[in-house]
Amino acid sequence: MGELGLRHESANINVTLGPLGAGLEDLRGKKFPCPLCADGLMILASKRGKPYCVCNACGIQLFFRGKTGISRLLQMVKSEILIPGKADGADYGIALFDRLRELKARKEELVEKRGVIFRDSGVENAILIVDAEIEKVEGELARVARKTGNGKTT
Repeated sequence: MGELGLRHESANINVTLGPLGAGLEDLRGKKFPCPLCADGLMILASKRGKPYCVCNACGIQLFFRGKTGISRLLQMVKSEILIPGKADGADYGIALFDRLRELKARKEELVEKRGVIFRDSGVENAILIVDAEIEKVEGELARVARKTGNGKTT
């Protein structure tokens, strides 16, 4: 992942991703959901080397500023937390399915970290949170399938 370059002492002034867009390779080809229509917006690099998105349909621009904001964006894109796309399209369904697979893999990792005799409450709580997210994504996937395919399966 790219290193965040600082030009001043403050963590949020003139933060770039190294030399003009270096570090954006982790973001290249990735999408960020529009906060208004949920359409997937391509993440671009500004002339200052900062990530941004444009939704022409809604007429908004999103600029990711500051070391913290850019770091969070990179982390969210890497962990595939964000699911952009139309709420009833095939791409959205595929993104939901991929998210479901990723969550199940994370749960397996957490279950392996469980103690046999002494259970770690942090791990147990994390498993509960992941289980809740799995249920939520499964429900959304079923809802989209019903809406687009009228519940037909082959």
